[in-house]
Amino acid sequence: MVFLLLVVAIVLTASIVLWIARRSRRKSSFTSYDSLPEPTPIYITPEQLATYDGRPWRPFRWPYHQTMSIYKLDVNHWLDMDRYYPHLIESKQQVFAKWGRDYLDWLPESADGCQELMEVVVNHMLLRYPNLFSAVNADHTVIRNEITGDVIDMTPPLQHHPLKYVARIAQEDFYVVKQRSDGRHYLVAAAVAFPGGGFGVSDKLGQHLDVIHGEVPLYKEKLQKSMEKWFGRLEVGKPVERASWLLTWDHKLRTTGCYADGPHTGHQNTDLSTLPDEALNVRIERQALRRLPRSRVIVFSNHPLYYSIEEMKDEPMVPSLIKQVINHADERIVRYKNFPVSKNRANDLLDRLISRQLELGIIDKEEPIRTLPTYPFAHWVVQDVDENGWTNPGSSYTKEKYNWLPDKFDESSYPTNGF
Repeated sequence: MVFLLLVVAIVLTASIVLWIARRSRRKSSFTSYDSLPEPTPIYITPEQLATYDGRPWRPFRWPYHQTMSIYKLDVNHWLDMDRYYPHLIESKQQVFAKWGRDYLDWLPESADGCQELMEVVVNHMLLRYPNLFSAVNADHTVIRNEITGDVIDMTPPLQHHPLKYVARIAQEDFYVVKQRSDGRHYLVAAAVAFPGGGFGVSDKLGQHLDVIHGEVPLYKEKLQKSMEKWFGRLEVGKPVERASWLLTWDHKLRTTGCYADGPHTGHQNTDLSTLPDEALNVRIERQALRRLPRSRVIVFSNHPLYYSIEEMKDEPMVPSLIKQVINHADERIVRYKNFPVSKNRANDLLDRLISRQLELGIIDKEEPIRTLPTYPFAHWVVQDVDENGWTNPGSSYTKEKYNWLPDKFDESSYPTNGF
């Protein structure tokens, strides 16, 4: 009996210590966010991050219908980290330094939402990645980015706009959407260094969702009515995610090559006939949406990812799905995504990869082309992952071979006084 009481006492003591530790980690001069789900810590070190790959996105589906295609987001993956983080953070600062408020801008009505976004990002990173971000002071208003060595001082009053601090912490682009008194949702702030199409954000500020999505094919027919209602119903603590994709042949972040003639032109004055197979990529826009509790704004985040088509050659049905979409999707979608730019060159590679999968028995000739059960991820994705991340098990995959870096800026071409 004495032994049993001793065990109970030990368990209770351990539980109290753990509770106190968790509460102390949350103690901050920032608002308490008890209404938001907490991420589970993952103890990646800066050294491990150098080779860490995130979740393997494969958002290829058939039939290809124009829908929002959203899924419940595990909050652990709101702000994913990967080995490209240092390069995206550096490139982001360079974009903002060179183009300023063309790519980072806000309206006065966004003040509360942007402040709250900064606080939520800080709290999330400290909880999720305790070895990558650390608090310098007791109230967490000064943190250290252990990857870049950057010490970020957010002591009130702030010396810079909150979005500028966010851009030094998270590699995602952010859009802040607010519901106005008319019940409709408008873009009120944005920090978007990597739009892909090279477009800025200033001319979109204050615009309603319908205006911003005006060029999206079938938006009016398929999405307009449901999207406004969906934004109005999005609950705090129930984030979602989705992904879109296009074909390209570079790793440029601000303006990818397939849009060099301008967004959605459907043509490109580039000869791709001599392009090596390994240069053909899928650019994936990994997106998340969540509502913040205090300001009630909706935060839309976007993280560009690149995958070589070749690195997916051992994945059942993937080459077939890509070919099916770029050749047989609605013509308006095909033009919008500029598939005609690289379709011929891509078809040549995809045909060879499909033949290879047939020869190896990876797919069957009679098997219909269809969305994979693991959509929007690769067939080899696992749910529980440790500090080593996800690694493609393909026969020829190596992290060294399939490695992309953003194109470097000419440092003489952007100002040195920052933004």
